Amino acid sequence: MKWGELPGNSEDLLYWVLWFAVGAYSEGDLEGLLQRMFMRREGLSGDPGWEFEYEPDACSGHYIFSADQNMCGIFPYCRAYSVQTVKEAMKESMLALGVKYPERAGDLDALIYKYKL
Repeated sequence: MKWGELPGNSEDLLYWVLWFAVGAYSEGDLEGLLQRMFMRREGLSGDPGWEFEYEPDACSGHYIFSADQNMCGIFPYCRAYSVQTVKEAMKESMLALGVKYPERAGDLDALIYKYKL
C-alpha cells in the first residue's frame, strides 16, 4: 500500500480518515494519537471534516469513523469498524508512511511493536 492510497473496498473511509489523522500527528506526536486511540479510547476530529470515536460494547468495542461526504466522496460516510480492523489499518498506514519517509521507518516500527498493531 502507498501512503494516501485507498484500498478500494469497505475500508476506504477508515483509511481516508487515518490518512489525515496520522498525517496531522506524524510530525510531532504520533505516539499521542496511538495512546488516544488504543489506550484511552478517546475520539478525535479534524480537517477536512473527519472524526472517529470509540464505542464500547459487550464484546470488545468498535470505532465509528465518519467524514464529510462532500470532502471524502465516500459512501457511506459513516461506518463502524472492529478494534482489530482499525489496528491493522493503522499499522498499514504507518508502514506506508515509513516507505514514504524512510528516515522515520525505525521510529514507526518501534511504535507498531509497542502498541501491538
